[in-house]
Amino acid sequence: MSYRKIFSVVNEHTVSTVIARYAVSMAVSCKAELVLYAAHGEGSDESILRHTERHLDHLFTEAFELGIHVTRITEIGNIGKLLPSRAQAEKADLVFYPLMSYERYGADLQRHAVHQLLRAISTDLAVVRAVGMAKPHPAHILVPLARVVGDKERRLMFIAGLAGSFHSRVTLFHLSAELDTKGMPDDITSFGKLLQQQNITVLERSGRGDIGKSITVEAITRHNDLIVLGASERGLLQRLLFSNPAGDVIHQPPCNTILFRPGR
Repeated sequence: MSYRKIFSVVNEHTVSTVIARYAVSMAVSCKAELVLYAAHGEGSDESILRHTERHLDHLFTEAFELGIHVTRITEIGNIGKLLPSRAQAEKADLVFYPLMSYERYGADLQRHAVHQLLRAISTDLAVVRAVGMAKPHPAHILVPLARVVGDKERRLMFIAGLAGSFHSRVTLFHLSAELDTKGMPDDITSFGKLLQQQNITVLERSGRGDIGKSITVEAITRHNDLIVLGASERGLLQRLLFSNPAGDVIHQPPCNTILFRPGR
């Protein structure tokens, strides 16, 4: 099982083209269709339109030369409302969304477009924060996991597709508030075996203490160049009382970071 149609959101910011290359690589690996998608707000400045079109042109040419079945779609209006409907109409099964510097996942009021998309998009969603402008080619992917791996099938398809497209090593990182003397949880070990069955090199590590800080330290000390987080299932009150580790990491990540929210 693999992805068949992948959407990648492109805008006037160069970082969106860096993020789109994750989608391009996965489209090659999965032999999937690729849709380059842009949505402009009403009355957008001409320079914004020009920069976006330039990025679309460049990415379209790159994908076409790689033999990808690629199309491009541009719409006018609020992306938070337009993208979910368009992705559903086009039968996409994965959407890449570039998280801009002015957007914060997990913000208390949740008024950013990313929160609209997390609520409204029914397909798999990969929200990406890029901290480097070079072409992404992750060699070491860090995947923090809780004791129980939720949405295992969707998560497996995404991580295997991503790691396979870049021939990356994957580290499954189990975190707990206290030191776990029983070793790696069975659910994580079985998830690692499923990845290995798809020819992915898998390592297992564990840590304890503050979740956000532990992920950051692990990524830096072990030279990981991509983190794949799970979207927080905590409500607003829980985030205020107990924090939001995924939001903390993706707000100021040590390397490129993807927040993966499985489709419903």
